[in-house]
Amino acid sequence: MSHRQPLQPAYILHSRAYRDTSLILELLTPDEGRISCVARGARRDKQRRQQALQPFAPLLVSLMGRGSLKTLGQVESAGVATWLRGRAVYAGLYANELLVRTLAEGDAQYAVFACYQSLLQELAQLDGDSAAGLEPPLRRFELQLLQELGQCPQLGYCAHSRGPVSGAGVYRLEPELGFVPVFRQGGTRSADEFAGNELLALERAIGGQGIDPGILPVAKRLTRLLLHPLLGARPLQSRELFRQVYGDR
Repeated sequence: MSHRQPLQPAYILHSRAYRDTSLILELLTPDEGRISCVARGARRDKQRRQQALQPFAPLLVSLMGRGSLKTLGQVESAGVATWLRGRAVYAGLYANELLVRTLAEGDAQYAVFACYQSLLQELAQLDGDSAAGLEPPLRRFELQLLQELGQCPQLGYCAHSRGPVSGAGVYRLEPELGFVPVFRQGGTRSADEFAGNELLALERAIGGQGIDPGILPVAKRLTRLLLHPLLGARPLQSRELFRQVYGDR
């Protein structure tokens, strides 16, 4: 006897062909985080079911089965699909791939789901003609995701003094520990060193405040450092595709 769950919100993060007529989908849901499922016959029913199974579209889905690979049951639209343009499409695909690569299956992800919805809304407001507009929402999403995964140290906390960082100080990111002060006068900072005022600005950005354009390179450097242990050496396909199409880094 199959085990059917009630309808739940979902977004499709990735799909791939399975056998002759079906698809294997990676879904993002608030209650169960990332879920893999089989959409049986989806490639055959191109006029209805396959058209509904598109990325960036809010869905309500039911899933059947008790194993790790479930079967997709009922699918309903939960609203208008988010329309992304130009470079924003690739930013959305990057976020999808990031979630597939970093989220464990079956863990509730209410905050990540909400952050993903907010990201899509921000990307939908962009014309997609320039990469510059993608940076603030993507960096904020990366930081929020890392925080929810427990992979982002408290940005405003000094692990050495066990107190707040000083805006005038310089701090080094230590794996498994957090930010520790750098006692050095002058010289060039290494890639894992950050000014205290930069860390405080990024902490405010995680909380939803805007990211100052001047801090975006710092945010990118920090998120790359924190994401590397999660992603490993295998490159992100969405990032490579973006470079091939636009030549942007």
